[in-house]
Amino acid sequence: MRVLVSALLVNTTPGKSFAGVGRFMFQFLNQLTLTPSENHYEVFIRDDQLISEEWRRCEWITWHQVPVKNSRARIWWEHFKLGFVARKLRCSAIVCTFVHLPLVAFCPIISFAHDAFPRTHGNWFPPRKRILLDSLTAHACRKSSIIVTVSEFSRKELSRVYGIAKSKIVVAPAGLGNLLPKLTAEEAKAICGDLLPKGRNIFTVGTLEPRKNLDGLIRGFALMKSLPGHDDVQLVIVGAKGWLDSDISTVVNESGFKDEIHFLGYVTDEQLNALMQSVELFALVSHVEGFGIPVLEAMTAGVPVVASNTGAIPEVIGDGAFYCNPSSPDSIADALSRGLADKDTAEQYVLTGLERSRTFTWETVVQKLNEALIIVTASN
Repeated sequence: MRVLVSALLVNTTPGKSFAGVGRFMFQFLNQLTLTPSENHYEVFIRDDQLISEEWRRCEWITWHQVPVKNSRARIWWEHFKLGFVARKLRCSAIVCTFVHLPLVAFCPIISFAHDAFPRTHGNWFPPRKRILLDSLTAHACRKSSIIVTVSEFSRKELSRVYGIAKSKIVVAPAGLGNLLPKLTAEEAKAICGDLLPKGRNIFTVGTLEPRKNLDGLIRGFALMKSLPGHDDVQLVIVGAKGWLDSDISTVVNESGFKDEIHFLGYVTDEQLNALMQSVELFALVSHVEGFGIPVLEAMTAGVPVVASNTGAIPEVIGDGAFYCNPSSPDSIADALSRGLADKDTAEQYVLTGLERSRTFTWETVVQKLNEALIIVTASN
C-alpha cells in the first residue's frame, strides 16, 4: 500500500515546537523509519528541515522536501496541493500528522487530533488561534475516515463536542518524548551545570500557557513554603513562552517567594533529561491534559510525581502519583508537601511508575496507524 504522509508541521531540530504535539509528531515520524513495513510511505516535509542519514536509508519511505518559505506556502501545500499529489502518486490513503487536512482528496484520510481544547476550553487561547484550531479540528473530524488520538479522555471529548462516533476514533497513547539514557549523578551534574539552584528542587516543564496552571502551582508552592521544614525547597520551571502568559510574573511577585522560583526558559533535550534525573519531585498540575508526555518522562527517570487528578493524566500514571485538585492551591500545596515528606510512598510510586512507563511505546502508535490503514482501505 502506498501512503502519503503530510508532515509539513514536523520540526526535526530542537526548538519550541518540540513541546507537546511537536514532540509527538517528531517521534511518530522517527518510529515510521524504525518499524519495517510492507507499506511505502511518501513523506512530505519542509525543505528547511534536516533529514538524517538514518532516515534517508529507510527503504519503505520516500522523502519529499517541499519548498515552504512562509505559512501561506505551507497552507497551500497542506490544504490544496497534497490531495492532488496523492492521486498522482496513486496513494491508497493520506495520513495527516495534525488536523491540517487537504480540502480535496481522492482517497481516505487518517488524521491525528490530540484534544478538543479549542472548543471545550476556548478561553485558554487567543481568539484567532482558538477559531483556527477549532475549525481545523472540526473539519478533520468530519472529513477523516479515522481520527487517531492519544488517550481515552481525548477520544470521549472529541466524540462529545465534535459529534463523531467513538468507533471512528482510535486511541494510540504516546511514548517517551525524550529518549535519552539514564545518567549517573556525576553525569547529570555536569550537564545541568548551574541550572539547578542549591537545595531540594520541585521541577515542572511545559509551555507557559493558561492550561498548564503555572499560577496555581506557584500559589500552591507558596502555601507549602509557609509550612515548617521547607526552607530549602525551590521551584524550577522549564518551558518556552506560549500565549496569554503575562500574569505569571504578577503571581510570582505576589507569592512572597520570588527568589525561590526559577524560570529556565527553553532547555535542550540533554539538559531536560539531566534536570529530570536531578530533582526531588516533578509536578504537573495542568487544568487538563490530552496525554501528558512530561509525567511519562518523570516516571521513566524515577522521580516522584505530583499530578492533577483531571483529564488524561490519571490514564498515564495510574496509581503512581501524589494527586491534587488543580483548581485548589491548598490541594496542590498538600500534594507537594506529601511528595517531599512521605519517602516510603514516594519510593513505591517511583517503582510503580517505572513499571508502568514501559507499557508506553512509539511502536504502539505505528501499529495503531497500520490497523487504521487496513480498515480504511478495505472499506474504500
